Amino acid sequence: MSVSFWLISPLNAAAQIVEDYFQISYDSVSFNKNEINGSEVFYAAIRGCATCIKDFPLPVPVSEVSITSRIVAEHAVNGTSVTLNPSCTVTIKPFPSKAGDTTEVNQVVPLTFPAQAESGDYNIIGQLIEAKVKITIGWFNVTEYLPQHEPMGSVEYTAPEPTPTSAATAAPTPTPPDTETPASPEHGIAWWVWLIVAIAVATSAVNIIWLLRRRT
Repeated sequence: MSVSFWLISPLNAAAQIVEDYFQISYDSVSFNKNEINGSEVFYAAIRGCATCIKDFPLPVPVSEVSITSRIVAEHAVNGTSVTLNPSCTVTIKPFPSKAGDTTEVNQVVPLTFPAQAESGDYNIIGQLIEAKVKITIGWFNVTEYLPQHEPMGSVEYTAPEPTPTSAATAAPTPTPPDTETPASPEHGIAWWVWLIVAIAVATSAVNIIWLLRRRT
């Protein structure tokens, strides 16, 4: 496959790579609960599996992918945005590039509404901070090739009633939900498929840079 083809049509080529080189199973992003009260912690679950069905045709294979995002909630009525998790990282290691290679993502991310959040319905959004891939010669930043915002679903939030005279009590330590059996509301997108497509574009760009450097 020529370098010029990747430069002209990276998205189409990436989509074709996903179809030709990967068998993918995934779940939409799910929350263990959809009705949140006060400062209680709730969790978003990200799950997926990708198997390479034939060798990935790249001169410089990608060994690892790291994607860091912040999770925010946007009020459905007034558009106010609050941060639920300032930084969470999903790592894909090893990245499947040879026939039979399989990788899984099975990650639970804790989320908490801040004290100033208003009651109401919120749309949960992932905002990309940084994405990078690791190849033989080091790490490459590929943030520009991935979607900058991704919807994850929605929840209903109820702010706590003000209690100015009550004594402060220690908040209980949150316990993560059973990662095997979270509630699975049908919210979110085909996150895993989007991720593999984006990585295909990013790895192609990295290989273009590598080839151009070799030629110079």
